[in-house]
Amino acid sequence: MSDPFNPPSLDSSDTIYSADSIEFCPFESHSHLFACGTYQLAKDESEDEPAVTAPELTAADTDSSDDDEPTKVDKPMLRLGRLLVYAVESEGDDTYKLNNSERIETAAILDMKWSHQLINGNPTLGVADASGDLSLYQFKSTGTDLEIVTKYQTNSSSKLALSLDWSNRVQASEQPQIAVSLSSGDITLLDLDPTSSTLTEFLTWHAHDFEAWIVGWNYHDTNILYTGADDCRLKGWDKRMDCSYATFVSKAYDENVLIWDTRSMRQPLSTTETGGGVWRLKWHPTRKDVLLAGCMHNGFHVINYDEGWATGSIESSFMEHASLAYGTDWSYAPTKGDQLPLVASCSFYDHLLHMWRPSEKVN
Repeated sequence: MSDPFNPPSLDSSDTIYSADSIEFCPFESHSHLFACGTYQLAKDESEDEPAVTAPELTAADTDSSDDDEPTKVDKPMLRLGRLLVYAVESEGDDTYKLNNSERIETAAILDMKWSHQLINGNPTLGVADASGDLSLYQFKSTGTDLEIVTKYQTNSSSKLALSLDWSNRVQASEQPQIAVSLSSGDITLLDLDPTSSTLTEFLTWHAHDFEAWIVGWNYHDTNILYTGADDCRLKGWDKRMDCSYATFVSKAYDENVLIWDTRSMRQPLSTTETGGGVWRLKWHPTRKDVLLAGCMHNGFHVINYDEGWATGSIESSFMEHASLAYGTDWSYAPTKGDQLPLVASCSFYDHLLHMWRPSEKVN
């Protein structure tokens, strides 16, 4: 009998390039599909192995005195990527097979997000890459092949697009906005015209002095955004003030998951230690008390919160990745009874993708 705290892998796949991002399609028609983004430095022909550097280090391209970190090289490196589409095929009795149904050559991918509102009637995926581009892909009608519909160059100074977020996650909008964070510390807000698939710049500002690795909307009040960066700052912004100054700043860089009440940002409601360094957080698709965390050097964890958010406890962990635990997401496909959704997760240097189901004891 399997350990409920450490669920087994249901299937795995070698992504070839280093994997760092996973996003399940949130729409029922395509809920069996997810996208996986990869990142790889161009192979140096004089070496036997491809040069690989984790996204957390390559954006800076700075000198390092640590033995386990790469050092700066003068020769420019080409960052390659692939956008992979996987289909989750059920074989009965909680047995599944991963089928790589599509592969699109791109620049190295740093982040991806689905719009949770159909755009011009189609599921739409935003992709942020190392060329500074924000690209939008769609499943047309009931098709299962992604097609690119538009690409926007966020800058002309070799800045990487590190993350993105859609404003329409909770509140539908006729003209949603997409926020993009850059390796320069800048944040760019883009207006999307769904009919023409045209992206236009709404606002850009310098939010951080180092790489801005994350940007996210307050989905219940999309005048507000939050950003985080290598300056160890979490900041809040109000676009009604042209984001001319941060409305909130918190300093932290550790191995904890913090839950905040946006009505009072003086201190977090709870702090849960996960270890390893937290890279990615994903809320359960329908439950507000269950959170999935990708923790780089310490695998993937499912955290369950009490009613008052004062305590978070790790109820299930997946530790079969042998390298940096980066991308992860919940499946939106229907489940049986109290069964938790399937989870896909990926790791970097071993370019490995796993499918697993967390323990059902989360309650």
